[in-house]
Amino acid sequence: MEKIVSFDKQGRLYIPEELRRILKVRTLRARVHDESILIEPIEEDPLEALGKLGKERLKGKSIEKLKKEARGEIEKDAAKKIRGF
Repeated sequence: MEKIVSFDKQGRLYIPEELRRILKVRTLRARVHDESILIEPIEEDPLEALGKLGKERLKGKSIEKLKKEARGEIEKDAAKKIRGF
């Protein structure tokens, strides 16, 4: 969905209700990229978001599988550092 939005006299950007309902969040991050403004939804509670992410990544995995994945990530990072990337 695309909407044309504008700034008010105080410099605030109005996000139409229709877009806000689709996003279902109240907190957004705005950043400038090239000559555009990117507005992205973010979790209001970053710790809660990390907890949800962690639960999803751990779901159904054994301790051994998690250890193997962690070792693989450590080895990749070490190889990058050794090569100077």
